[in-house]
Amino acid sequence: MTARTVRQPRRRRITHEEHDPQTIRPMLPVLHDEPFDSQDHIFEIKWGGVRAIAEINGREVRLHGQNLRDLTPIYPELSAVGGAVSAHHAVVDGEIVAWGEENIPAFDALRPRLFRPDEPVTRGRPAPLMFQMFDMLELNGRWLLHYPLFERRNLLHERLQPNRYAAAADFVREDGIAFFEAVVTHKLEGIVAKDKLSVYTPGRRSLAWQEIRASQSDNFVIGGYTFGGSSQSARKKDLIASLLIGAYRGEHLEFVGEVHVGCSAREQQQLLDLVMPLHAAQSPFSEPPEVERFFYWCRPELACHVRYSQWTADGMLRFPLFVAPRPDIPPEECIFP
Repeated sequence: MTARTVRQPRRRRITHEEHDPQTIRPMLPVLHDEPFDSQDHIFEIKWGGVRAIAEINGREVRLHGQNLRDLTPIYPELSAVGGAVSAHHAVVDGEIVAWGEENIPAFDALRPRLFRPDEPVTRGRPAPLMFQMFDMLELNGRWLLHYPLFERRNLLHERLQPNRYAAAADFVREDGIAFFEAVVTHKLEGIVAKDKLSVYTPGRRSLAWQEIRASQSDNFVIGGYTFGGSSQSARKKDLIASLLIGAYRGEHLEFVGEVHVGCSAREQQQLLDLVMPLHAAQSPFSEPPEVERFFYWCRPELACHVRYSQWTADGMLRFPLFVAPRPDIPPEECIFP
């Protein structure tokens, strides 16, 4: 299996005035069906965490997500990232990863922070975090977006002194198939193949980056929710029974299924706090589904993360499982594979 190789225009210097570090959105990959080997690509782990851009000013750090939301207060431990980069000023792309059992990335460990996006975690012992860096976008006032990926990665490794909270994401060269098989063995989410000569296109999907998934999970738009319909509802176990979710095909939000919310009462209340302000009089879906319970439509302004077994022939999710809200993801990025 081979991949399409994308050759990029020659680099040019970009002045600082062309970009504001706080408005740079992450570059995104396209989906690819199968793993492949390629001398033109490097292969990285698909971490399955929270994508973030870090602006480093000396030892001060500001993190923002794909929708430009300020993530800094939610992950206070990552203030230590600033001390790992040797620069007066830098902008770095990476992913916030929580470690689960056996030091394997665990998205579920981030759930408490995603349910309460405006508050730091104060209950229990938060899972240990690390910011896995994989791209250097700016260094001491010099923008690097039109430098080839391998040069940006070299600069990242030269300037990074890893610590407990910051590391340069590992990658392999050429052997994408064997790397993918190792990822499957370790029950990770997949890999990302990146053209070594690719430039960085903020906020855009590019064939130069290709994502190959080992597990079935994705982000979807919440278009409504159901409630009630249970003998236990008096005990507030059914504040939210299920979410009505969709994905964009072009400009149309298409319904892809109903996912039941198997959360604690506390998490249901937190989720309710996120969706109640989004109540709408009309369905956001291009073809509204028939709903048998009491329900509310919602404006399509909040995403959620869902695991599922497969897609059906008519474009619906089979056995979807709600994981967490994704207030850091722009809903328009939730598109059909």
